Amino acid sequence: MSQNNHPPSSPSFRTSWFPPSKFKEHLSLTVPPPDAPIEHSHFSPESPPPFPNPQSTRSFSFGSSTMYKASPASKTRDLEKGSTANSTPRSGAFRDRFTKMFFEMRAPRRQPELDIPIQEPELPDHYHEHDHVHMAEWPPLNVRKQHHCSCRRHETVLQKWRRRAWITALLLFLLYVLVNLIILNTRAFPSSSNSSTPTSSPAPAPPSGLSADAQQCINEYTLNAPASPTTYPCSTCLPLLSQLPANSTAVYPTAVDATQFCALRSLWEDAGSDGQQGLEAGGWVQDVRFCAWNGVRCDGAGQVSSVSLTFPAVPASITAEFTNLTALESLTIVGNNVAPGGPLPSSFPSLTSLSSLSLQSTGLGPLPDNLQNLTSLTLVGNAQMGTSLPASISQSALTALIVNNETLSLTPDQQTAICTNALGGQLRTCDLRGSGIQTCGSCLVG
Repeated sequence: MSQNNHPPSSPSFRTSWFPPSKFKEHLSLTVPPPDAPIEHSHFSPESPPPFPNPQSTRSFSFGSSTMYKASPASKTRDLEKGSTANSTPRSGAFRDRFTKMFFEMRAPRRQPELDIPIQEPELPDHYHEHDHVHMAEWPPLNVRKQHHCSCRRHETVLQKWRRRAWITALLLFLLYVLVNLIILNTRAFPSSSNSSTPTSSPAPAPPSGLSADAQQCINEYTLNAPASPTTYPCSTCLPLLSQLPANSTAVYPTAVDATQFCALRSLWEDAGSDGQQGLEAGGWVQDVRFCAWNGVRCDGAGQVSSVSLTFPAVPASITAEFTNLTALESLTIVGNNVAPGGPLPSSFPSLTSLSSLSLQSTGLGPLPDNLQNLTSLTLVGNAQMGTSLPASISQSALTALIVNNETLSLTPDQQTAICTNALGGQLRTCDLRGSGIQTCGSCLVG
């Protein structure tokens, strides 16, 4: 605005002490005469005094705004007192406070400007205003180019293959669990078509070659025997399962296991209290894993191949059920001259795989004749064994014969075969000391 513009007819305005507003409103300034009395502020000595009784209106231009001197008709207004000629002091102060509050809410506060002096560049003494001053160039910024590495770690070939192997194993495991769940659901929940049939279907027939009683024995051995080995009905199931032909049914391996379990358990059942305690201390009849019992060894097919018993963990006799161990190759028993005792079972020759027999300090009776597969025979201190060896010894392929501390008489055939080493030269160990024989080729006697 120019200086020729007339001031507004509103009441007197004074200079505001708030920071300049961002809005472009008209600003007015009242200039008092030089001889105006000075009125001290009621609140702060720094506050400017009011301008009473202005004589004339003057205008001053500051940039695009024009400041006006209040007109003579304007009445004096003291913002600190909050009073005018036409209003009460209370209403003026109340209005000014709300005006200030709303103004501060609408206009954002400006950050205070720092009073930092601007340094002028140093000019040479012969500088003229029309000359061009060449200031020193800014030194180049030493900015290094940063190579941002990717967040993904570089994997080696071994790490990649290892990660792939873990993922593959996890997928295979999840697939295995899924297949098992499907199979279990299929078995547990029959199809709706079968469940809706009013007539019940007959029970499935047992596999070919397996009777219902034998199937029941298989189920009992699979389900109940592991938890309670001593309650399995061996007296009923052993005759049924031992008659099954090899590879006749899909449950034949289980039938073989049940047969061997009952054969070994018969020794425990025949033992006295001391014998049972000794066997149980070795793990017998604690479960159906007979291959882990003390003195029992199994071959790669899971069949019992060796039994070794030492007093007091010995039975009272050798039971007939024991001869169902058709894969038995070695039998060693060390007793106390009484147990085990009694005659050997008539089915003892059915142990056709038996190649090594060692009986020491037992009360067992004479050996049966048909033991032609023996390759090693040891008889020591068996008082009830008799004086004769099995007749089949002369036709056997013995490599070791030991008879000590018991009376022995050899038949002519046996004397020829043993003493003249007519067994094909295979007899490498022959010890007949304490048997009553005085001479027998290269055998030890005396």
